[in-house]
Amino acid sequence: MKNDIESSRIPPLAALLAIGLAVGCGGGGPGSGSGDESRSQSVPAGMLADGGTEQLPPAMEHSIDDLGFDQGQAEAPIKIVEFSDFGCGYCRRFHTEIFPTLEKEWIDSGKVQWKYVTYVSGMFPNGLQAAFAAECVGEQDRFEPMKQILYERQQDWKNHDDPYSIFEGYVEELGLDLSTYQSCLAEDRRRSRVRSGVLTGARLGVRGTPSFLVDGYPLVGAQPLEIWNEILTARMSELEASSQD
Repeated sequence: MKNDIESSRIPPLAALLAIGLAVGCGGGGPGSGSGDESRSQSVPAGMLADGGTEQLPPAMEHSIDDLGFDQGQAEAPIKIVEFSDFGCGYCRRFHTEIFPTLEKEWIDSGKVQWKYVTYVSGMFPNGLQAAFAAECVGEQDRFEPMKQILYERQQDWKNHDDPYSIFEGYVEELGLDLSTYQSCLAEDRRRSRVRSGVLTGARLGVRGTPSFLVDGYPLVGAQPLEIWNEILTARMSELEASSQD
């Protein structure tokens, strides 16, 4: 996916995105359901050293094309990249209340290809552990259902002393090979992907979660479905108009 955050802005779409940014997340807000969004979601300059969330040199092992998990057809006209933190209440809200409709109406219809990049802000309990768990499940091609479980049951694991014991239950619930999952964690096979996702997001200007690039245009926050539909409809119109020029 080509996503250039510095690309020129097309006025109709830019106006809609400005509306979205005005109500974007990053601070507290009613109805978030997480209880800790009043804390900053600023992204550290570098993180995910072997010891945890420590400073790292600005190096990325993986390009954005190699990161994340794609949904939808490769030839879809609109490309969206999402950076979300499994511990973020606004991300949970987006994936439980908004994304299912977007998936049905825009992804499954062939209009949008969606890339979810596993992102860790370092601000939420067990967010890093959830990212590793989801990535390891991704090795067995079941990232999407694991992602949904993690968001739907966020309150079950978020403040738990041993989140990995809960995640193993999800792995078994999905009918996956537990030993393969456990070896993935033990060998840190997905750490470089998670680290690269964080550094890529920081390079692209991610400062709050969820953050999106809609064909390169930034959108921040768990925007209402009507805003998403307006943005995507406007983008489709722009693409159709440009194809007729």
